[in-house]
Amino acid sequence: MILTYFRRVERRIANIKIISDKKIDFKEIDSDEGLIRGTIVFINGYILEFMEYIEHGKRLKYRFHLMDKERKMIFRFDNAPHYRNLTFPHHKHTPDGVVESKEMGIIEVLKEIETLILMV
Repeated sequence: MILTYFRRVERRIANIKIISDKKIDFKEIDSDEGLIRGTIVFINGYILEFMEYIEHGKRLKYRFHLMDKERKMIFRFDNAPHYRNLTFPHHKHTPDGVVESKEMGIIEVLKEIETLILMV
């Protein structure tokens, strides 16, 4: 089951034309549990550092940190257990503060980054 998700992520990344470099590790813990972590560099110099831990189809822990080429934060999605007044535990850090967010996975974050880069 986790390998199916890993393959889906690999296919999605392979189809993104605005990626210039990547280093991604997929770790299968057991058939229903795994960890993805890595760094993706985009053609405009943006860098995504991320980690996603999944068990039995649930995303237990994640962080997706997008920076510009000077390593200044553009956004960060995570589910660290703070900001109880927002969409706990899911939230998005921006240069202007922290805002509500739905649960995010690498595929959803990559879609958001594509839109962001292609709009510029």
